[in-house]
Amino acid sequence: MRANTGEWAEMMRGTNPKQGYGNGQDAADAHEAAMFLYHETDGRFLSFEIPGEYASGEHLLSALEGFEGDLDLYEGRLREHMVAAAATDTTLPGTVAIVFRELEKARYAADHVMKMLSRGRQTSTADEAMDVLRRIATRFPDVVAQMEKRRADKKRMHSAPLAMTNEYDVQYLFQALLRLEFADVRPEEAMPSTAGGSARADTLLKEAGTIVEFKMTRDRYDGVALRKEVADDFVIYAKHPDCKRMFVFVYDPTKNIANPRGVEADLSVPRPPISEVVTFIQQG
Repeated sequence: MRANTGEWAEMMRGTNPKQGYGNGQDAADAHEAAMFLYHETDGRFLSFEIPGEYASGEHLLSALEGFEGDLDLYEGRLREHMVAAAATDTTLPGTVAIVFRELEKARYAADHVMKMLSRGRQTSTADEAMDVLRRIATRFPDVVAQMEKRRADKKRMHSAPLAMTNEYDVQYLFQALLRLEFADVRPEEAMPSTAGGSARADTLLKEAGTIVEFKMTRDRYDGVALRKEVADDFVIYAKHPDCKRMFVFVYDPTKNIANPRGVEADLSVPRPPISEVVTFIQQG
């Protein structure tokens, strides 16, 4: 848009009805739209510097969304004139078509910038989600310890402490913690069928494009068994349209998995189309 400000300044002056391009409402609307295009872009979008003209990408995105709303208004007016002229077989001032094309060029430029900003926002959301997941996974044993210390109350029947006995207990507690951070937490998300069967992802964070899978070690469940399960998960989850990232949380309080950091590294490798995989083994 910045590259066109000089051209739009000339258009603003050249479409003035006083220059002989007509004195009807159609010519007046074309001139008004041309003035809007120049003054708005020269005043608000001469620089996209962040921080500077705009405090953040979100600030710029909001400004562009408002700009497109104004474009809708001016394009709508000119479009009405063009439709009416076509219906009555009358000739419009040439400035109407000229300005309309420039409004469309401005919309294309705004759309391009908004798409780039939106992609950045999605990446940021996904990165932030991974940070939150790591933080919850790190503190998970502390939460479990607190839940297990719950004191019994003889006057209440349902006062037993929450103990982690299997991966469903892990999933239940971890999902509860996720709801403190995410508005859209989808447990037991249905997956596309694979080899004639069906499966469900433990949890989907749709906005972040991240599937969270939970494991808990047990007798005869070691690093070998974990590797096989996660490999099977990759095959299933790769078919889910919202699975761009995967976080595997393994709760191993009995330390069944030898060399947990090595296993994490081996299983934290992208598996296209899954662009990022994080495996977190918690033995605390």
